[in-house]
Amino acid sequence: MFQRIHRVLRPIDPADRESGMSIIEVMVAMMVFAVMSVGIAYGIANTLQLTQTSRGRETAVALASQDIDQLRQTAAGSTAGIFKVVGAAGADNTKTIGGVTYQIDRTVKWVQSDGASGACGTSNGKLAYKSVVEKVSWPNPRTGTSSTTVSSAIAPSDAVTDPGYGTVIVSVVNASGAPFAGVSITITPVSGSGGAALSTPALPTDTQGCSYAVNVVPGDYTVTATTAGGIDTSQGQPSKQSPITVSAGASSPVPFVYDTASPLTLQYAAPYGATLPSNMVTVLSSSVGGLDTVKPWDVTNTALVVTSASRPSLPVFPFTSGYTVYAGPYSNSTSSSTSCLSPNPAAWTTPGQTGAIGTSPPVVTTSPGSPANASVMMGVATVKGVKGRYVTAVSSASAGAGDPGCSAGMTMNFPVSTGDTATIALPFGTWTISSGTSFGSTTRNEIASNASNVKPVTPGNVNQKTALIIINYDNTLTLDPRGQTS
Repeated sequence: MFQRIHRVLRPIDPADRESGMSIIEVMVAMMVFAVMSVGIAYGIANTLQLTQTSRGRETAVALASQDIDQLRQTAAGSTAGIFKVVGAAGADNTKTIGGVTYQIDRTVKWVQSDGASGACGTSNGKLAYKSVVEKVSWPNPRTGTSSTTVSSAIAPSDAVTDPGYGTVIVSVVNASGAPFAGVSITITPVSGSGGAALSTPALPTDTQGCSYAVNVVPGDYTVTATTAGGIDTSQGQPSKQSPITVSAGASSPVPFVYDTASPLTLQYAAPYGATLPSNMVTVLSSSVGGLDTVKPWDVTNTALVVTSASRPSLPVFPFTSGYTVYAGPYSNSTSSSTSCLSPNPAAWTTPGQTGAIGTSPPVVTTSPGSPANASVMMGVATVKGVKGRYVTAVSSASAGAGDPGCSAGMTMNFPVSTGDTATIALPFGTWTISSGTSFGSTTRNEIASNASNVKPVTPGNVNQKTALIIINYDNTLTLDPRGQTS
């Protein structure tokens, strides 16, 4: 082809030198040149990109090495310096060099004498050294993002704890499992256990959710975690663990799950304007935390009047799974002496007269620091002829039809009735209704005295039996969630 082009451009015959090239030959020549140019351009661009990637990787390694060197200096600066070597999230740890922004993710874990490793330390082994992994990422035109990783080990300047003493390792994570920084930690000796007050108080948790007490005298201790508005998975404010045993030459890990509380506002039997038992507890059920019994009001106050209009609020741990709320001491224990299934509508699995079965209350979603609301279902009934008297309801050992029962038993006390008719709300179940002239009195069985004076407002029925010619009264009231919508 090139020879043909040469012959055309420089023909042997002088007469042909003015003839030139045909249009087809020009187009072919241009196409050949274009193909060659594309290949050359691609090669140049590829070389530039490879050079840029190589330069970026060299810069990333240098940044990681520089960061590790600074951590070594921090660890060597003092005995406590190793505790200042902590992880850092890339979003908060960036550097821009040559117009390129590098993101540095630093992961730091303690490695203990028994080989265990964790952000704070997870075993009884001595704290030996810290493993540091630096991952540096930067934008890459070809792949979107490039990254490189550098690992190292950093040892403390001296032994973390003297041989005759122990170490307390505290780790705190929130509801989502992320480290909770800034939580105050208090460690106090249990009286008579041999422990002693710390010479140096434990610091608040660091960015990895860790706090440490070193050179702790062997003995038993109470470890407390607290922060403004904080709560633990047992609804504890502050959160405490005791006793924590500290042994010489060993570590004592103390893990906390702790977060900012969610204010949960409760309203019981909302549409009915009923009076609630002044001694009633409430059970919060979570698929993660299990069952928690809480007291939305002071259940020891016998003069307290709580109604459907009351809206008590209490702080709860913000489980990501949320809560199902039950009025009364619901318990799904397998022990016959502690089981109490009646308050749970979902436990009423036998179809009622209308064919309905009980359904579980809706799950209430909670999140740290955010308020939540729950409307709590209850059974409601009216009791006549009780003006100036106290009403008392005691769960019956003979459960009504479809009632799963409450072996543990329930007793609900109401304040004195100011009117002739009292509208009362009760946890679901089968009840004996009594009244008297003192708080909690069961002097008069209201159903036995006059069954027509007791009537369910929500689904339910008054239980009476007739056997042969002898009238045998069950004298109980069943309040039934089956078919109830609010």
